[in-house]
Amino acid sequence: MIGFLGEALIDLIGGTSEKGESLFHYYSGGCALNAATAASRLGSPVTYIGKLSKDMFGVQMKDYFKKNNVNVIPFLTDVKENSMIGFAKLDKTGAASYVFYTQGTTISTLSSDDILKAIESIDNLDYLHVGSVSIALEQSGNQILKALLEMKNLPLIFFDPNVRPTVIEDFDLYRERVLKVASMSSIIKLSHEDLEFLFPDISQKEALKVLFAGRVQVVLFTMGKDGLRWISENGLDITVPAIDNPIVDTVGAGDTVSGATLTYLSEHGITNPLDVDKEKAYELMDFAVRCAAVTTSRKGANPPFRSEVN
Repeated sequence: MIGFLGEALIDLIGGTSEKGESLFHYYSGGCALNAATAASRLGSPVTYIGKLSKDMFGVQMKDYFKKNNVNVIPFLTDVKENSMIGFAKLDKTGAASYVFYTQGTTISTLSSDDILKAIESIDNLDYLHVGSVSIALEQSGNQILKALLEMKNLPLIFFDPNVRPTVIEDFDLYRERVLKVASMSSIIKLSHEDLEFLFPDISQKEALKVLFAGRVQVVLFTMGKDGLRWISENGLDITVPAIDNPIVDTVGAGDTVSGATLTYLSEHGITNPLDVDKEKAYELMDFAVRCAAVTTSRKGANPPFRSEVN
Protein backbone atom coordinates (compact mmCIF):
# COMPACT_ATOMS: atom_id res chain seq x y z
CA MET A 1 0.00 0.00 0.00
CA ILE A 2 1.14 3.53 -0.83
CA GLY A 3 -0.06 6.35 1.41
CA PHE A 4 -0.29 9.97 0.24
CA LEU A 5 -0.13 12.53 3.03
CA GLY A 6 -0.84 16.17 2.28
CA GLU A 7 -3.26 18.47 0.54
CA ALA A 8 -6.23 17.75 -1.67
CA LEU A 9 -7.62 20.99 -3.05
CA ILE A 10 -9.51 22.60 -5.88
CA ASP A 11 -7.42 24.13 -8.67
CA LEU A 12 -9.11 27.17 -10.20
CA ILE A 13 -7.32 27.62 -13.52
CA GLY A 14 -7.84 30.88 -15.37
CA GLY A 15 -8.95 30.89 -18.97
CA THR A 16 -10.97 32.74 -21.60
CA SER A 17 -14.36 31.86 -23.04
CA GLU A 18 -15.15 31.78 -26.76
CA LYS A 19 -16.50 35.31 -26.31
CA GLY A 20 -13.22 36.49 -24.82
CA GLU A 21 -14.54 36.65 -21.27
CA SER A 22 -12.30 35.71 -18.34
CA LEU A 23 -13.31 32.55 -16.52
CA PHE A 24 -12.03 29.85 -14.19
CA HIS A 25 -12.19 26.09 -14.73
CA TYR A 26 -12.12 24.13 -11.49
CA TYR A 27 -10.46 20.76 -11.05
CA SER A 28 -9.73 18.39 -8.19
CA GLY A 29 -6.03 18.83 -7.47
CA GLY A 30 -3.25 19.23 -4.94
CA CYS A 31 0.04 17.39 -4.60
CA ALA A 32 -1.26 14.40 -2.65
CA LEU A 33 -4.47 14.05 -4.66
CA ASN A 34 -2.68 14.21 -8.01
CA ALA A 35 0.10 11.81 -7.04
CA ALA A 36 -2.35 9.35 -5.46
CA THR A 37 -4.51 9.43 -8.58
CA ALA A 38 -1.49 8.88 -10.81
CA ALA A 39 -0.35 5.85 -8.81
CA SER A 40 -3.85 4.39 -8.64
CA ARG A 41 -4.47 4.78 -12.37
CA LEU A 42 -1.19 2.97 -12.97
CA GLY A 43 -2.42 0.04 -10.88
CA SER A 44 -1.13 0.66 -7.35
CA PRO A 45 -3.22 0.27 -4.17
CA VAL A 46 -3.28 3.74 -2.59
CA THR A 47 -4.78 5.66 0.33
CA TYR A 48 -5.15 9.41 0.72
CA ILE A 49 -4.31 10.65 4.23
CA GLY A 50 -5.92 14.04 4.76
CA LYS A 51 -9.16 15.83 5.47
CA LEU A 52 -12.01 16.28 3.00
CA SER A 53 -14.69 18.90 3.56
CA LYS A 54 -18.44 18.37 3.44
CA ASP A 55 -18.69 21.44 1.18
CA MET A 56 -19.37 21.13 -2.55
CA PHE A 57 -15.68 20.90 -3.41
CA GLY A 58 -15.01 18.29 -0.74
CA VAL A 59 -17.85 16.18 -2.12
CA GLN A 60 -16.37 16.58 -5.60
CA MET A 61 -12.95 15.39 -4.42
CA LYS A 62 -14.43 12.48 -2.46
CA ASP A 63 -16.27 11.38 -5.62
CA TYR A 64 -13.07 11.86 -7.63
CA PHE A 65 -11.14 9.62 -5.26
CA LYS A 66 -13.86 6.96 -5.43
CA LYS A 67 -13.91 7.09 -9.24
CA ASN A 68 -10.13 6.63 -9.31
CA ASN A 69 -10.01 3.81 -6.73
CA VAL A 70 -8.20 5.89 -4.11
CA ASN A 71 -9.03 4.88 -0.55
CA VAL A 72 -9.83 7.64 1.94
CA ILE A 73 -9.84 7.68 5.75
CA PRO A 74 -13.53 7.69 6.83
CA PHE A 75 -13.10 9.76 10.00
CA LEU A 76 -11.26 12.47 8.03
CA THR A 77 -14.07 13.00 5.50
CA ASP A 78 -17.14 15.27 5.64
CA VAL A 79 -15.45 17.73 8.02
CA LYS A 80 -16.92 21.21 8.60
CA GLU A 81 -13.93 23.25 7.42
CA ASN A 82 -14.03 24.48 3.82
CA SER A 83 -11.84 23.03 1.10
CA MET A 84 -8.47 24.51 0.24
CA ILE A 85 -8.35 26.48 -3.03
CA GLY A 86 -5.46 27.06 -5.42
CA PHE A 87 -5.67 29.76 -8.09
CA ALA A 88 -3.47 28.93 -11.07
CA LYS A 89 -2.37 31.11 -13.97
CA LEU A 90 -0.75 29.54 -17.02
CA ASP A 91 1.93 31.25 -19.09
CA LYS A 92 2.43 30.81 -22.82
CA THR A 93 4.42 27.59 -22.30
CA GLY A 94 1.70 26.02 -20.13
CA ALA A 95 3.66 26.45 -16.89
CA ALA A 96 1.54 27.38 -13.89
CA SER A 97 2.04 29.91 -11.09
CA TYR A 98 -0.15 29.61 -8.00
CA VAL A 99 -1.82 31.54 -5.20
CA PHE A 100 -3.40 29.47 -2.42
CA TYR A 101 -6.34 30.12 -0.10
CA THR A 102 -5.59 28.09 3.03
CA GLN A 103 -6.71 29.91 6.18
CA GLY A 104 -9.42 28.03 8.06
CA THR A 105 -9.53 25.24 5.47
CA THR A 106 -9.22 21.48 5.88
CA ILE A 107 -5.43 21.47 5.76
CA SER A 108 -5.17 23.98 8.61
CA THR A 109 -6.89 21.67 11.11
CA LEU A 110 -5.14 18.39 10.30
CA SER A 111 -3.41 17.26 13.50
CA SER A 112 -0.57 14.85 14.22
CA ASP A 113 -3.05 12.68 16.14
CA ASP A 114 -5.28 12.57 13.03
CA ILE A 115 -2.33 11.50 10.92
CA LEU A 116 -1.08 8.83 13.31
CA LYS A 117 -4.57 7.39 13.80
CA ALA A 118 -5.06 7.28 10.03
CA ILE A 119 -1.71 5.60 9.39
CA GLU A 120 -2.37 3.01 12.09
CA SER A 121 -5.59 2.06 10.27
CA ILE A 122 -3.78 1.24 7.00
CA ASP A 123 -2.60 -2.33 6.52
CA ASN A 124 0.78 -2.99 4.89
CA LEU A 125 1.84 0.63 4.41
CA ASP A 126 5.18 0.20 2.65
CA TYR A 127 5.50 3.65 1.06
CA LEU A 128 4.47 7.13 2.21
CA HIS A 129 4.43 10.15 -0.08
CA VAL A 130 4.69 13.49 1.76
CA GLY A 131 4.21 16.93 0.22
CA SER A 132 4.00 19.81 -0.58
CA VAL A 133 2.01 22.95 0.30
CA SER A 134 1.02 21.15 3.49
CA ILE A 135 4.71 21.19 4.50
CA ALA A 136 5.13 24.86 3.58
CA LEU A 137 2.25 25.98 5.81
CA GLU A 138 3.33 26.43 9.43
CA GLN A 139 0.33 24.72 11.06
CA SER A 140 0.04 21.64 8.87
CA GLY A 141 3.78 21.40 8.28
CA ASN A 142 4.53 21.22 11.98
CA GLN A 143 1.77 18.67 12.55
CA ILE A 144 3.05 16.43 9.75
CA LEU A 145 6.59 16.69 11.07
CA LYS A 146 5.41 15.85 14.59
CA ALA A 147 3.54 12.78 13.30
CA LEU A 148 6.57 11.52 11.37
CA LEU A 149 8.79 11.96 14.42
CA GLU A 150 6.34 9.95 16.52
CA MET A 151 5.88 7.08 14.04
CA LYS A 152 7.37 3.87 15.40
CA ASN A 153 8.13 2.14 12.12
CA LEU A 154 8.75 4.45 9.20
CA PRO A 155 7.92 3.13 5.73
CA LEU A 156 9.91 4.31 2.72
CA ILE A 157 9.18 8.04 2.68
CA PHE A 158 9.10 9.83 -0.66
CA PHE A 159 9.28 13.58 -0.01
CA ASP A 160 8.22 16.20 -2.55
CA PRO A 161 8.69 19.72 -1.12
CA ASN A 162 7.66 21.30 -4.46
CA VAL A 163 8.60 24.70 -3.08
CA ARG A 164 5.83 27.32 -3.23
CA PRO A 165 7.35 30.63 -2.05
CA THR A 166 3.95 32.37 -1.93
CA VAL A 167 2.78 30.28 1.03
CA ILE A 168 6.01 30.29 3.04
CA GLU A 169 5.58 32.48 6.12
CA ASP A 170 9.13 32.24 7.49
CA PHE A 171 11.91 30.94 5.25
CA ASP A 172 14.23 29.85 8.06
CA LEU A 173 11.50 27.87 9.83
CA TYR A 174 10.36 26.38 6.53
CA ARG A 175 13.88 25.31 5.57
CA GLU A 176 14.42 23.79 9.00
CA ARG A 177 11.18 21.83 8.67
CA VAL A 178 12.02 20.64 5.15
CA LEU A 179 15.43 19.41 6.27
CA LYS A 180 13.90 17.55 9.22
CA VAL A 181 11.37 15.80 6.96
CA ALA A 182 14.17 15.09 4.47
CA SER A 183 16.24 13.52 7.25
CA MET A 184 13.50 10.88 7.61
CA SER A 185 12.98 10.39 3.87
CA SER A 186 14.58 7.82 1.59
CA ILE A 187 13.84 9.72 -1.63
CA ILE A 188 13.44 13.45 -2.12
CA LYS A 189 12.13 14.86 -5.40
CA LEU A 190 13.38 18.34 -6.31
CA SER A 191 13.72 20.72 -9.20
CA HIS A 192 16.99 22.62 -9.52
CA GLU A 193 15.01 25.73 -8.56
CA ASP A 194 13.86 23.99 -5.37
CA LEU A 195 17.45 23.12 -4.49
CA GLU A 196 18.66 26.67 -5.10
CA PHE A 197 15.83 28.08 -3.00
CA LEU A 198 16.56 25.75 -0.10
CA PHE A 199 20.35 26.10 -0.34
CA PRO A 200 21.00 29.61 -1.69
CA ASP A 201 24.51 29.94 -0.31
CA ILE A 202 26.16 26.66 -1.29
CA SER A 203 26.79 24.66 -4.46
CA GLN A 204 24.61 21.82 -5.68
CA LYS A 205 27.35 19.36 -4.73
CA GLU A 206 27.45 20.68 -1.16
CA ALA A 207 23.64 20.69 -0.97
CA LEU A 208 23.54 17.03 -1.96
CA LYS A 209 26.06 16.25 0.78
CA VAL A 210 23.72 17.88 3.30
CA LEU A 211 20.78 15.78 2.09
CA PHE A 212 22.76 12.52 1.98
CA ALA A 213 24.02 13.13 5.52
CA GLY A 214 20.56 12.19 6.76
CA ARG A 215 18.38 9.29 5.65
CA VAL A 216 18.09 10.43 2.03
CA GLN A 217 19.43 7.79 -0.34
CA VAL A 218 18.22 9.23 -3.64
CA VAL A 219 17.60 12.72 -4.99
CA LEU A 220 15.26 12.63 -7.98
CA PHE A 221 15.63 15.82 -10.01
CA THR A 222 12.79 16.97 -12.26
CA MET A 223 14.21 19.08 -15.08
CA GLY A 224 11.23 19.93 -17.28
CA LYS A 225 12.00 19.38 -20.96
CA ASP A 226 15.40 17.95 -19.95
CA GLY A 227 13.75 15.02 -18.18
CA LEU A 228 14.67 13.33 -14.92
CA ARG A 229 17.93 12.73 -13.08
CA TRP A 230 18.47 10.02 -10.45
CA ILE A 231 21.38 10.68 -8.06
CA SER A 232 21.96 8.09 -5.36
CA GLU A 233 24.05 8.12 -2.22
CA ASN A 234 26.18 5.30 -3.59
CA GLY A 235 27.26 7.29 -6.66
CA LEU A 236 24.68 6.39 -9.31
CA ASP A 237 23.92 9.37 -11.57
CA ILE A 238 21.50 8.66 -14.43
CA THR A 239 19.53 11.06 -16.65
CA VAL A 240 16.58 10.23 -18.89
CA PRO A 241 15.32 12.93 -21.29
CA ALA A 242 11.69 14.01 -21.39
CA ILE A 243 9.41 12.93 -24.21
CA ASP A 244 9.37 15.60 -26.91
CA ASN A 245 5.66 16.12 -27.46
CA PRO A 246 3.33 19.15 -27.66
CA ILE A 247 2.56 20.53 -24.18
CA VAL A 248 -0.92 21.76 -23.29
CA ASP A 249 0.05 22.59 -19.71
CA THR A 250 2.34 21.25 -17.00
CA VAL A 251 -0.20 21.05 -14.15
CA GLY A 252 0.26 17.75 -12.31
CA ALA A 253 3.29 16.63 -14.31
CA GLY A 254 5.58 16.43 -11.28
CA ASP A 255 2.92 14.63 -9.27
CA THR A 256 2.58 12.12 -12.09
CA VAL A 257 6.33 11.49 -11.85
CA SER A 258 5.91 10.86 -8.11
CA GLY A 259 3.03 8.42 -8.63
CA ALA A 260 4.87 6.59 -11.40
CA THR A 261 8.08 6.33 -9.35
CA LEU A 262 6.26 4.86 -6.36
CA THR A 263 4.33 2.49 -8.62
CA TYR A 264 7.58 1.19 -10.12
CA LEU A 265 9.15 0.70 -6.69
CA SER A 266 6.04 -1.03 -5.36
CA GLU A 267 5.69 -3.35 -8.35
CA HIS A 268 9.33 -4.38 -8.06
CA GLY A 269 9.19 -4.80 -4.28
CA ILE A 270 11.92 -2.19 -3.75
CA THR A 271 11.86 -0.63 -0.28
CA ASN A 272 15.55 0.30 -0.27
CA PRO A 273 16.26 2.82 -3.06
CA LEU A 274 19.93 1.77 -3.13
CA ASP A 275 18.71 -1.52 -4.61
CA VAL A 276 17.92 0.46 -7.78
CA ASP A 277 20.86 -0.21 -10.09
CA LYS A 278 21.67 1.57 -13.36
CA GLU A 279 19.26 -0.54 -15.42
CA LYS A 280 16.39 -0.17 -12.97
CA ALA A 281 16.98 3.59 -12.61
CA TYR A 282 16.69 3.96 -16.37
CA GLU A 283 13.55 1.80 -16.50
CA LEU A 284 11.96 3.71 -13.62
CA MET A 285 12.60 7.15 -15.10
CA ASP A 286 11.68 6.07 -18.62
CA PHE A 287 8.34 4.90 -17.22
CA ALA A 288 7.91 8.16 -15.29
CA VAL A 289 8.67 10.48 -18.23
CA ARG A 290 6.27 8.54 -20.47
CA CYS A 291 3.55 8.93 -17.84
CA ALA A 292 4.28 12.64 -17.44
CA ALA A 293 4.18 13.15 -21.21
CA VAL A 294 0.56 11.97 -21.25
CA THR A 295 -0.33 14.35 -18.42
CA THR A 296 1.24 17.37 -20.14
CA SER A 297 -0.50 16.53 -23.41
CA ARG A 298 -3.91 17.41 -21.97
CA LYS A 299 -5.49 20.11 -19.85
CA GLY A 300 -5.21 20.05 -16.07
CA ALA A 301 -3.82 17.37 -13.77
CA ASN A 302 -5.13 14.35 -15.64
CA PRO A 303 -2.59 11.52 -15.23
CA PRO A 304 -2.65 8.49 -17.52
CA PHE A 305 -4.16 5.08 -17.01
CA ARG A 306 -1.78 2.16 -17.44
CA SER A 307 -3.24 1.33 -20.85
CA GLU A 308 -2.20 4.78 -22.10
CA VAL A 309 1.45 4.21 -21.20
CA ASN A 310 2.34 0.61 -22.04
